[in-house]
Amino acid sequence: MLKNYLRTSLRHLWRKRLFTALNILGLAIGISSCWIIYRIIQHEFSYDAQLPHKESIYKVVSAFGSGDKMGGISAPLYQGIREEIPGLDHVVPLFYQWINAVEIKRETKTDFIKDDPQQIAATDRAYFEMLPYTWLAGSKASALNTPESVVLTASRAQEYFPGTPPEDILHKTITYFGRDTVQRTVTGIVADYYRPSEFTAQEFLTLPEKTFEKYMWTNTNGSDKLYLQFRAGANVTAILDQINKLDQRHWKAFGEERGSPIKRGKSYELLPLKDIHFATDVSDYGVRKTSKAVLYGLVGIGVFLLILACINYINMSVAQIPQRGREIGVRKTLGSNRWHLIGQFLLETFLTTLFSSILASAFILLGFWIVSDIIPEGLTPYSSPRLFLTFTLSLTLLITLLAGLYPSWLITRVKTTSVFKNFFSGASATRRFSLQKVLIVFQFVIALIFIVSTIIVSTQLRHTLKADMGFNKEAIVLVDVPWKYQNNPRYKDKQFTLLNQLRNLPGIEHIALGSAPLSSGYSSSPFELISDKKDPAGIQVFKKWIDTAYLSMYQMELLAGRNLHHSDTTNEFIINETAAKAFGFKSPQEAVGKMMRQSGNSAFSIVGVVKDFHSQDFYTSIEPLALMSDKQNLLTFNIKLNTRNPSQWQATLKTIKKQWGNIYPPDAFQYHFYDETLESLYIQERQLAKLINLATAITILISCLGLFGLATLTAFQRTKEIGIRKVLGATISGIITMLSKDFIQLICLAFLIASPIAWWCMNKWLEDFIYRVDIEWWMFAVAGLSTVCIALLTVSFQAIKAAIANPVDSLRNE
Repeated sequence: MLKNYLRTSLRHLWRKRLFTALNILGLAIGISSCWIIYRIIQHEFSYDAQLPHKESIYKVVSAFGSGDKMGGISAPLYQGIREEIPGLDHVVPLFYQWINAVEIKRETKTDFIKDDPQQIAATDRAYFEMLPYTWLAGSKASALNTPESVVLTASRAQEYFPGTPPEDILHKTITYFGRDTVQRTVTGIVADYYRPSEFTAQEFLTLPEKTFEKYMWTNTNGSDKLYLQFRAGANVTAILDQINKLDQRHWKAFGEERGSPIKRGKSYELLPLKDIHFATDVSDYGVRKTSKAVLYGLVGIGVFLLILACINYINMSVAQIPQRGREIGVRKTLGSNRWHLIGQFLLETFLTTLFSSILASAFILLGFWIVSDIIPEGLTPYSSPRLFLTFTLSLTLLITLLAGLYPSWLITRVKTTSVFKNFFSGASATRRFSLQKVLIVFQFVIALIFIVSTIIVSTQLRHTLKADMGFNKEAIVLVDVPWKYQNNPRYKDKQFTLLNQLRNLPGIEHIALGSAPLSSGYSSSPFELISDKKDPAGIQVFKKWIDTAYLSMYQMELLAGRNLHHSDTTNEFIINETAAKAFGFKSPQEAVGKMMRQSGNSAFSIVGVVKDFHSQDFYTSIEPLALMSDKQNLLTFNIKLNTRNPSQWQATLKTIKKQWGNIYPPDAFQYHFYDETLESLYIQERQLAKLINLATAITILISCLGLFGLATLTAFQRTKEIGIRKVLGATISGIITMLSKDFIQLICLAFLIASPIAWWCMNKWLEDFIYRVDIEWWMFAVAGLSTVCIALLTVSFQAIKAAIANPVDSLRNE
């Protein structure tokens, strides 16, 4: 019997090749989308999943008064916690290091030199006590006992000493070039740690024990990280309170040492290890983050696409039932019961889904290529053939049940007597309500939500990139002096020599040295306003270093006072409007001439107040800011190219590179256009926009396939009605309007349902932006009109075909 069912199913699928192809296409898109999303979700939630005792490990995070959070800490904090706070198994500092280059002497080959090595951290034994590294050579107990020690991962060891067994690498010497040149001896080799992970260091230096000066408690370094492993039963909240009291006590001691109190500008929070990867509100050096809300959104998109594919199959299958009436009648006459009919149809559904799964394998490769910039690094389409087979087989069975049960049940309702009278009413599309219509409405509700989301997300992205940021960013090129040359005596102050040479080049309108106005990096410190009051007024102020040409080049407006004078060191400040208001000045003019100082430093005059500009992304409000001059921090060239002749930009850049080569090594010349840098700050938003655009396109495609199926059903069932109307004088346009009217009503109903849902979802998303666009009526109007147009194009094929048919052909069979 099964063999007969299989043969019959294959014959039917082949006979209805168009519908079969459309069904396979829709289901293949749904299955491939689900697998790609599953792979991304599986990867993102697997961060440090294999780490034992991960529930007891926390990361210390700095929280500033402005609301910003950073994954770095004050360097002395780990020492204070170790000395004073009980209840912890391990206190683990991990301070990432800046190294210019490493060198390994080789006896038989050319010496190995690597510039700008990454993932080098200073730590101690506690790190390897907390994390379960496998030791290939050396001992965990003694590997970092001496200041000259270094431990390598297996991959880094093979890079430095290719083909050498781990035991033979021990006692090898590596030379590190940085602020100082030091030699270290390899004392341990560990296997590469589980990936993906928060812990990405590849090279571990001994963290030296030293006594920190009191002012170091007020500094925060984003590359200095601290992890705490709590003992069983420890009170996390109580220990966090002790940490903050410890820190506050040292801030107070520093204030007493310098003779005036200092307001504590930050506090500490504890972030569970399982949440670190998803803490997008915490800026973290060298750590990749993912929004959990985006991942849940991806899950929702995958579920919706799968449901839409099933809806598409149901509608297409129901559309064919009237044409299968005689086949069903004959089967029932020859003795087939309802379970035989259901089994036959479910087998057809299973085969269709199985063919879809095969096609989905190709779509998965295509999908990974299309969204390659969203796929996490190192993630491949197929990690395990067994996992993929299990996933697709499970999905195939699920789809078979979801998509096949209703049409198969509908088939059993066909009455044999009605079939042979050429009458079928099992799935009338002319009823006021039917499941097919409900499903079509549901499909277009989802499609409209995606379309509205696409419009709002793209509008917000354009706003963040095109809005007035308080400075002119057009045709700006940034070139950084590589940090490995910044402290090299050979290149001391060479940026000023190059600056003077570039000023005279044709094609350059303006040039200045200084920090970019808006960037992902920032530096802040407590600043005090010197006044007649007993206690100086203090606030947290962000800092940027500029030269005298900076304000003019970026066209920043001075509201009061003057520009900075040329100086080798800081001796005066320009502050922004927000800083002036935070200090309590009633007007910008009132701030000019007042004295302020960074905590612990000499006081200098405020010489100007600049109009507010954005120094951080649009998620962050404009904060108090001070502009100052200090030549040792002027390490970025801000070059404005000739805006009247963009065709010559590349020639100008080549000339700049040539001049650069006269001062610095030519290969150190790396430029980037500032507008591209600003776009990179919103990479997560652009990825979200791409996902929504892709989901919208897939949703519309699948929805239109389902609409095509319902249009086919309607045209078939109303063939004789159309013939009679034409005989009685109905026009082709009138018939097309009649057939399309019902579908337009469905789209309008979907629009009424989708609009409030889309408004709520997008309003919640926009809440994260301090500077956001308004949700306006035209966004919904565009979504509704575009959906109606798409639906009309889909339905018009069947409508026109039915309208131009010869009425004689349709009435002859009556």
